[in-house]
Amino acid sequence: MLAAGYSFAFLAGMAFARWLHSYGDWHDGLRWERDFLRRIDGTLPRWCDGILLVISWLGTNISLLPVTIITVLWLTLREKRYHEAVYLAVVQVGSNSLNPALKFLYERSRPNIIPKRGWYDWAAYPSGHAIASVAVLVTLAIVLHRAKGWRWPAYLIVPLLIVSLYSRLYLGVHWPTDVIGGVLIGGVWLAFTYFAFRENPRRGNGADRETDSPSRPGSLQK
Repeated sequence: MLAAGYSFAFLAGMAFARWLHSYGDWHDGLRWERDFLRRIDGTLPRWCDGILLVISWLGTNISLLPVTIITVLWLTLREKRYHEAVYLAVVQVGSNSLNPALKFLYERSRPNIIPKRGWYDWAAYPSGHAIASVAVLVTLAIVLHRAKGWRWPAYLIVPLLIVSLYSRLYLGVHWPTDVIGGVLIGGVWLAFTYFAFRENPRRGNGADRETDSPSRPGSLQK
């Protein structure tokens, strides 16, 4: 299931890129993309740039990788939720490798429509922020709900996800189709990993399994 999910996510990114190639200049963006970037430029006060710059960091491995490592250690050492720990780690590894693999394959140029602000590097397609935000952040909310029953991470992560994706366009570092492609790739990876690591009511944490396990032959029976 994981191999199929990774393959489908990669192929979805390739198929979307191929479709875009047939509709316009790959490196100069489609006409509606150029118009969109021009329209959103300057629609917010310049002081908002600082806020969007900070929020955009939430979709990078500079922030996501440490958060993932800390959460995996917490799930493993404290909560004994090994299934969820592996789940989150697998999603992070897949997300972290899909982005550079597709960037290397296509080498799309960054937009030059409006001034670029903030951190960006290498090729434009796909948006690594979009892949990581959709796959890792949503999985983080799922894992925390399973482990602790918390709903607040989802209420926090969803708006941050939306603002983070918008920030990549507003700051002029991605074409809209870079973000759409990243959401598609991240969404496919998220769906397959969610199904592969779906909850099993018969699976508990280590303490539950020890409590519920049948007595061994020869043990005292009450």
